[in-house]
Amino acid sequence: MKSKRVLIVEDNDLNRKLFENLIGQLWGFESASNGKEAVEKVKQSDFDLILMDIQMPEMDGISAMKEIRLLGKTNPPIVAITAFADNGDRDTFLKQGFDEFIAKPIRPREFLEVLERMIQGGRLESANPSEEIAEMDKILDLSVVKQLMKYNSPKIIRSVFEDFIRESYRLINESQAQVKANDFEELAKTIHIIKGNSGTLGANRIYTQAFNIEKQLKDNLTINFEEKIQNLENEIRSFQDFLQEESNFMP
Repeated sequence: MKSKRVLIVEDNDLNRKLFENLIGQLWGFESASNGKEAVEKVKQSDFDLILMDIQMPEMDGISAMKEIRLLGKTNPPIVAITAFADNGDRDTFLKQGFDEFIAKPIRPREFLEVLERMIQGGRLESANPSEEIAEMDKILDLSVVKQLMKYNSPKIIRSVFEDFIRESYRLINESQAQVKANDFEELAKTIHIIKGNSGTLGANRIYTQAFNIEKQLKDNLTINFEEKIQNLENEIRSFQDFLQEESNFMP
């Protein structure tokens, strides 16, 4: 029986499933889809670690972390995880009251190493994680697949990629509607999710397209976003074709 228990707080279904599959190999876990739900779970149960997304509906991760601290229970380490920052923002999150910080997209081995260290009671000595520079011209970063396979079965990994494809098409439909409505604030949020999901799974070309669109939105550039979204959809379709044609893509 797994003695350590982790509370996973993540509103993105794909990310939550990936975290559950990784964490479930080593520890027991429960999941919450927003900060409010997380606070209620902590009131009812004790956890050895809490993995807390930052941007969530109902209650954000920072507010949830502060409420959990006020409960005065076992005070488990709380690790912030977000795609809205990078490793240079680590000190900001530590000053807010988090015990550690992980930037998305994650790398499975480093992700689990951080959680293991925190569960054992030690903050990381330095914020210098190894930087893995992916071959961004390739459609899939196989080093990511290799890391995932260390902790999951091929069946689970395939199901995660299938979920990613389905979720990506759903988000593309949302983004097309947002472009037509000139709702660029919501469009930026949608593209950000695609960027985070694709980065976590090593879908390099999708990530690059989403990254560029997000940057253009932040810079308030006047461009044809309808065309950009169509190009992103084409890249998702190419990735889907690749997975179907290269059935042995998992080394």
